[in-house]
Amino acid sequence: MHASTHVTGVIVEYNPMHNGHLYHVEQARLSTGADAVVAVMSGHFLQRGEPAILNKWARAQMALAQGVDLVLEMPVAYSTQSASWFAYGSVAVLDRLGVVDSLCFGSESGDIAALQTLSTIIADEPPLLQEYIREELAKGQSYPRAASAALVRYASGDAGLDAALAASPNNMLGLEYLAALHKLGSSIRPTTITRIAAGYNEERITHPKIASATAIRKATLETGLATAEPLLPATSYRILQAEFAAGRGPMRWENFAQTIFSLLLRATPAELSGYVGVDEGLEHRLLEAARNAQTVQELISLVKTKRFTWTKIQRALTAILLGLTRDQQAALRMADGPDYIRVLGFTERGRRLLRQATEVARVPILTNLPKEKSPMLELDIRASRLYAQGYPIPQPGAPQWDYTRRVERFDQQVKADKKGPQL
Repeated sequence: MHASTHVTGVIVEYNPMHNGHLYHVEQARLSTGADAVVAVMSGHFLQRGEPAILNKWARAQMALAQGVDLVLEMPVAYSTQSASWFAYGSVAVLDRLGVVDSLCFGSESGDIAALQTLSTIIADEPPLLQEYIREELAKGQSYPRAASAALVRYASGDAGLDAALAASPNNMLGLEYLAALHKLGSSIRPTTITRIAAGYNEERITHPKIASATAIRKATLETGLATAEPLLPATSYRILQAEFAAGRGPMRWENFAQTIFSLLLRATPAELSGYVGVDEGLEHRLLEAARNAQTVQELISLVKTKRFTWTKIQRALTAILLGLTRDQQAALRMADGPDYIRVLGFTERGRRLLRQATEVARVPILTNLPKEKSPMLELDIRASRLYAQGYPIPQPGAPQWDYTRRVERFDQQVKADKKGPQL
């Protein structure tokens, strides 16, 4: 690609890719004047600690058909963690690729300057903010809620900060992206677009064309895929249909129920407490619930408290499923950032961008798995193998797909939905 090419990055899960995501891609390209869009996408397990509704290759196909030029996988070490680690890992992938000029994310405020001012507080963690967090935790709050409440208190005491921004959950992930750019000393320029029609993780469908991925999954599982058709680009809908028909979805926690209950029922409290996210007595609640619950949904409901949120429990279950202990996580050296960049798919423009990136990237770019693998990459492969065990219909060779599947390439004969939803 020409040296003057402008590249913007987006950080996504596409679980599944819906009309709101398509709007984001289009606006990211327009607002930054980008010639190419690079997406860092969660793999098989997501930030809320749950399995993706479709595997990462199918979701990469959705992205490529809707205007993304290059899809990179976020390592599972980051994709299943708190907002701060999720943001740090994904921003580090874009930064280390070496060709991304800007990052575009959605927020409720749409005010990048105000968000940047507030994000430096998160990045620097001044002593007073840390004190506020400790006080909020002492009230029995979960850490995310304690951190959010502490930030509101801190911002309220500083005339230069907008406390209202800190109070909105729809701004928090954007603030973490900005904090990650600050910590990394990245030259990537951040921009934001205002979210439309549906809030992040909103569970109800309130607009004829736009809904959150959470609401779309809920409708799909409760009333069937056809309910979600108006909310999805045509290509996304066709891919969902094909994957469901082939027995590769829908994927949800109940697909892994037998494995989860087996792991819990044979474990001791001490063994469970060694897994990432299993702390503060959560191991005892998990064991008690496992003896009484019939489904993973019921298990989580029995465990849930004010401190143990649904998301925290799901992340703990993901760590147990993946066998990720605190010692293993320490060996990943997450603060050092990802030590590779994994390619899931590209268009012709993305292929040219990759060629340029190979000359400047600060870590290896992988289109095939190397013989020697870092602990972080080994964890990604383990996640894929375990995810494959949950397919509704067994898929021959699926545990080895990380080795045998080709990188997804956009088929020019597939007609993408060139325009976003008419709002």
